[in-house]
Amino acid sequence: MSEQMKTAGEPLGQDIVSEAAESAVGEAAANQGVAAAGNAEVAAAGVDEAPEGEAADEPTEEELAAARELAENNALADVFDDVRKQSADSHLVTPERWPEIGLVPEHMTAEDFEMFVYEWLEDYQAEHKDEIEAERAAERAKADAVRSATRAVGVPPKIPNRRLAQIEADNEAKAAEAADKAPEAVEDSAEAESAAGVDASAQVDNAAKAAESAAVATPTASEPAPASPDDASEGDQPAEDDRSPFAGLRIPEGYRLEQIEGEWVLVEDENAAPVRKEIKCNRIKVLMGMHSYYLYDETLMTASYARWAFLAAEDNPVVTFVECVREDSRVYPRPYAAECLKNPPFRMTDEQIEETWRTVRDSGNYPDIERTEASNGDVYYYSTQYLESGYAASLAEYDAVERPADV
Repeated sequence: MSEQMKTAGEPLGQDIVSEAAESAVGEAAANQGVAAAGNAEVAAAGVDEAPEGEAADEPTEEELAAARELAENNALADVFDDVRKQSADSHLVTPERWPEIGLVPEHMTAEDFEMFVYEWLEDYQAEHKDEIEAERAAERAKADAVRSATRAVGVPPKIPNRRLAQIEADNEAKAAEAADKAPEAVEDSAEAESAAGVDASAQVDNAAKAAESAAVATPTASEPAPASPDDASEGDQPAEDDRSPFAGLRIPEGYRLEQIEGEWVLVEDENAAPVRKEIKCNRIKVLMGMHSYYLYDETLMTASYARWAFLAAEDNPVVTFVECVREDSRVYPRPYAAECLKNPPFRMTDEQIEETWRTVRDSGNYPDIERTEASNGDVYYYSTQYLESGYAASLAEYDAVERPADV
């Protein structure tokens, strides 16, 4: 027998057999363990096999979508409410504020919510354009109705008061009529006094008897009124009627009454369903900046002030300076006092004002902007498009020197 055949016919080594056996045993044990674990899970669940795709108490897609829509609606309502509050305090609102005060819904990022608010407001105001314009027109008409001044403020001319003359004539006629009826009034008064004297004692006796009867029939304020049988049959809980302090009280949704330290107060109801808030944004306006946008309520902040605040926030002092000077020269007309740039929303220093003026002058882009100075040293700026130099200088002198002296 050849050596090769002999080698092939020899039994396998002991190490190889042992490794194969251990591998087979381990695999069988693993399979049994998996099967046992699976059987245990099924037994614990009480079913033969867990339904695929189902989870206990998990919301459906429709419920998730409704919850997201409600969160977005309430976030919009809160955003516009905050805009109104900030406008009342003379502040514009930028989207960077919303994550800081917790207005971004949990399922949205700050950037997504920023674009969501802008697009939603743009679509809403486009759809309700006629309604918003009608509201503005009604406010303008109301303002015109209460505006009485038709000329510059000052002493009005003397107007003949015909109504006063008519009132004096009526009073004289009434006085004459009263004088004619005076004797009859005296006689009637004497007869009334005589009759009163005869019946006075009887009236006093009757009043005393009525008071005693009322005191017996009516319980005093310190004693509770006896409960009726119907009230007693209802138990210790008193029926809520018109005498109850809470009769007719309408508790807002999402709140409940709770007694704290002896006082009833409104507190949020943790178990109440989420309340859909009303979105009010008809008068919210948007100013688009270089890197962000700004919101304000036009009923609480004028367009001019919003524009100034916008320019100050955009940190463009040259454009701010030029627009303020031109607007005062055009609208009033008057020169613009440098002191005004120190006030909100600009808050510029004297150095910043002077530096801005030099930039405006040296740039050559604003040739109509000029500077004048009153005799007391106060600085003013004006636009030659709307004011002549001599007139601007005289107005500056009046505002800085003459008007304060007349006060």
